[in-house]
Amino acid sequence: MKTTTMVVIGFGTLVVLGGALVTGANLWKSGLVIKNVVVHGNRVIDTNEILQLAHITEGSRLYDLDLLEIQRDVVSHYFLKAAVVERDPPSTVRITVTERTPVAMINTGEVRFLDGEGVVLPHAVSGELFDLPFISGIPQDAQTEVGSTLTHPDIREALEILVAAPVVSPELSHLLSEIHLRSGGDVILYAAEGAVPILFGRGDAPKKLLLLDTFWKDAVLERGPASVQYIDIRFTDQVIVKWKQGNTKYPKRS
Repeated sequence: MKTTTMVVIGFGTLVVLGGALVTGANLWKSGLVIKNVVVHGNRVIDTNEILQLAHITEGSRLYDLDLLEIQRDVVSHYFLKAAVVERDPPSTVRITVTERTPVAMINTGEVRFLDGEGVVLPHAVSGELFDLPFISGIPQDAQTEVGSTLTHPDIREALEILVAAPVVSPELSHLLSEIHLRSGGDVILYAAEGAVPILFGRGDAPKKLLLLDTFWKDAVLERGPASVQYIDIRFTDQVIVKWKQGNTKYPKRS
C-alpha cells in the first residue's frame, strides 16, 4: 500500500511539474515579439516586395503568426516558386524563397519571360537585366497570360534545349539568341554571333548541343561566324555546315 501511495504521489508531482513547465513555456512564448524579418534566397525580387507580401508587423507576437498563411501570401508572387517561413526565437522570422529562373523571352504583343517549366512571368519585375534568347513562332492558340504554364509540344521542345544548354556548356547560354518554332516542324536556332541559322531538328537536345558546342569552338571560331551560311545538326553524330565556300561534314569525334 505504501508503495502504491508513493507512486501516486510521485505521479501527481510529475503532473504538477509538467503543468508548471507548460504554463511557463506558454508565458515565455507569449512574451516574444518580432523585431526582425529576414529574407533569404531572393536575387530578382526585391526584399521589400517579399516583406510587403508577408504582412508581418514588427512588435507583434512571434507565436501568433500563421506560418502557412504567410507562405501562401509570399508565393502569390509570379516570380516565386516556393517559400519556407520559420520562427527563430526569440525575435526573428526567417523567410527562405526559391525564385523562378527565366530562360527565355517571348513576344505575343507584350514581352514576357518563360522559366524552365514553361511558366509565363512578367517582364518588368526587376531592375536586373536578363540576357536571354527569344522564342519566336509561338503557336497562336498558346495561352500566354502571366502565371499560365505553356504545355504546347513545340514550346516544350524549345525549353528542353534552353534548360540543357548551360548544363552542356556555359558558353552555349550566350551563343543562342533565338529559337524559332515551325508548327511541329524542325526547330531552328540562331546564333548571337553572325545570326547563323542552326537547323536543330527535334529531340536529343543534350547530345546535339554537345556536338554544336564542340564544332563551334573547334571550327566556327577559327574561321569566324561570318563565314558560315548555316549549320545542320539534325542527323545522328554529325554536323553538316555550309560555308560560304561549300559544304563540309563534321563527324563526331570518338
